[in-house]
Amino acid sequence: MEQNQLFPAESLIPQRLRMRLLEWVKNPTQSGLQAETTVTEEWPLTANGRVSSLICIELVAQAVAALSTWRRGEGTKPRIGLLVGIKEAEFSYSSIPVMTRLFIQVNELYHVADYAVFQGKVSSDLALYCSTTIQAMESEGEALSKLMTSQKINP
Repeated sequence: MEQNQLFPAESLIPQRLRMRLLEWVKNPTQSGLQAETTVTEEWPLTANGRVSSLICIELVAQAVAALSTWRRGEGTKPRIGLLVGIKEAEFSYSSIPVMTRLFIQVNELYHVADYAVFQGKVSSDLALYCSTTIQAMESEGEALSKLMTSQKINP
């Protein structure tokens, strides 16, 4: 990926249908990346032309998933991961208007084996909506996917 060039996020994240929130990624490095999207009426947590700012946590988690796939190299498929904790989250607004263009920035703070901690920010041209630190797990191989399938859990 070239610097500042936008690439479709769909091939980098496992989420589909209404839960595929990220549209674009850019500037990936080994420790972070940027993503972009526009809030739509079809998103979860949307009512009366606004989406709850809680969706910012999912946006950061999807950016982490995109980073994970990008790190594994071209042609790899997204893996299922788990958001296992929110160490902190600060929301500047309770909701975000539909049609707002959002910019997501994630940076890995550290990782040990399958566990990692990321700092994320979600903003628009005019406002910072959320700053958060999340904890995520992603097992190597298909162990997590097999566990979820055996428990009949849909990602």
